[in-house]
Amino acid sequence: MLRGPEATATVVTDPRRIVVRERLRFAQDLHDLLGPRLSAITLQCELAHRHLDGRPDTARDQLAQALSGLRDILEEARRVAHGYHCLSLETELASNRELLESAGVETEVTLPGAVLPAPLQTVLATTVREAVANVLKHSRARRCRLAVETGNGAVRLTVTNDGVPRTTPPAAAGLGLRSLTERVTAVGGSLRHTRIPPAHHLLEARLPLP
Repeated sequence: MLRGPEATATVVTDPRRIVVRERLRFAQDLHDLLGPRLSAITLQCELAHRHLDGRPDTARDQLAQALSGLRDILEEARRVAHGYHCLSLETELASNRELLESAGVETEVTLPGAVLPAPLQTVLATTVREAVANVLKHSRARRCRLAVETGNGAVRLTVTNDGVPRTTPPAAAGLGLRSLTERVTAVGGSLRHTRIPPAHHLLEARLPLP
């Protein structure tokens, strides 16, 4: 049995461990990048179904957005498979604003005053996706605010909505939020979510700027 540095080197270079680590990374990337988008497309299709009889034009618009989202998913899946995916924060904020407003949620977006590095944009864009999917699935929001601000060597993303039922106990973090927390902390940041009485919810991600 090897001891000391030789044993450590053997563990690090074990091909089986490398394969397992890459499979876990790939699975997490697929969940973080595609899971919220698929949830959003499902909601768009549900909205279209509700409007088929009374508001066919609205239904067609929802289906067109869902189809566009599916095309984006195909491209992002290819990028994940090749290990070079990178998301645009501004594009993600715009598309999620459209999604929220199509669901009847009045939405305000605040963009950062400077262009952020691509790796930070990807992390923040993924966070926006998960947060908006949670707003649509778990709240009765009428208003939502997506804000990205920079200062003091950090970038801060906040997602606030007014749709938390007053009688609902605070929810534990699900798989999506736990995965986001890992992704944010991996780049030296922090993620928190909290209920603000009487009926607001806040998700905040704070990441250091290079």
